[in-house]
Amino acid sequence: MRVLVVGGTGPTGPHVVRGLLGRGDEVTIFHRGAHEPPELADVEHIHGDPHFRESIDDALDGRVFDAVVAMYGRLKHLAPALAGRCGQFVAVGGVPVYQGFFPHPSQLALPVPVTEDHPVVRDGSAATALAFSHRLAQAEAAVRAAHPEATILRFPTLFGPNNARPAEWSVVRRVRDGRPFMILPDGGGQLQSRCAAANAAAFVLAVLNAPAVAAGQVYNAGEATSWSLHDWAATIARLMGADLELVGLPREIAVEATTTLLPLAGTTATHVVVSTEKARRELGYLPVVDPVEALAELVGWYAEHPDFDPAASPSFTDRFDYRAEDALLAEYRTAVRRLAAAVEQRAAPPIHSMPHPKEPGKTDHRGR
Repeated sequence: MRVLVVGGTGPTGPHVVRGLLGRGDEVTIFHRGAHEPPELADVEHIHGDPHFRESIDDALDGRVFDAVVAMYGRLKHLAPALAGRCGQFVAVGGVPVYQGFFPHPSQLALPVPVTEDHPVVRDGSAATALAFSHRLAQAEAAVRAAHPEATILRFPTLFGPNNARPAEWSVVRRVRDGRPFMILPDGGGQLQSRCAAANAAAFVLAVLNAPAVAAGQVYNAGEATSWSLHDWAATIARLMGADLELVGLPREIAVEATTTLLPLAGTTATHVVVSTEKARRELGYLPVVDPVEALAELVGWYAEHPDFDPAASPSFTDRFDYRAEDALLAEYRTAVRRLAAAVEQRAAPPIHSMPHPKEPGKTDHRGR
């Protein structure tokens, strides 16, 4: 097959390209040319900006393909530009499209887990976070209008090398900087679906391998289990061999930790967990890597790239303000000691939940 991959140079794209080449496909990648991974040197590159219709038309120049995987750019321009010029169209979107991802009085709460039939955001004011979700929904609608049989994949937070905004960097850099502790909002109990880049690519390949089944469908992508923020940070620290104390502070006062560690500036639902049962059932999707092993490989990649610093990107929000963190933790612990001394409390004694009578037909000492 002649397959066009739009994007292809980020954390997931190279895995998709290698999978397509392994099937014997003829692969072309269309991207801006800002990154040229050496492992993609043996495929055709088309340079242009997939964010703009004129650039898309100029770059692709009327070419046709058997399949298109749109992983980057603007779907609202890519989908109509490729209408009638491909057999299978696979669009990659994101889970923020769901109602409740950004809590709002007008939206349904985000269930745990969220399935593909949960409603998406149908309207959103530009002044609210819902505007982002609404744009994702509009992009999906544009795909459906141009390609009624298209397949839409909704990705969660990804992890892997070459990620423009890696969620794990907040942990990795603090370990590198020798920080003794890391603040987690509300103890890091928030659950969030994540997906190793190689497994995200496996979802794409599963769709391409089952075009008849996947036609017109929507599938969530993600790992079968979800980490809490605490477990995510603890796993990374352990893999780096670090003794990093994870300190839980109430979200109301852990302002910087909340806005940098939780998805999209801490404005999302408390838990963001997606169900991938549909893709497993209908497409026979199976992960290709263990997520913890993938995370270990990613930690190794960071060790091999000591100069990599995504915090230089304007899209990265963690300021690594260690002076503020030290001051906040010191004040918090002082306040905790003062509160503990000011209010007398007595812990209730432990009580076994089942009755323990001493004689047949009698109750125990608690009348049970």
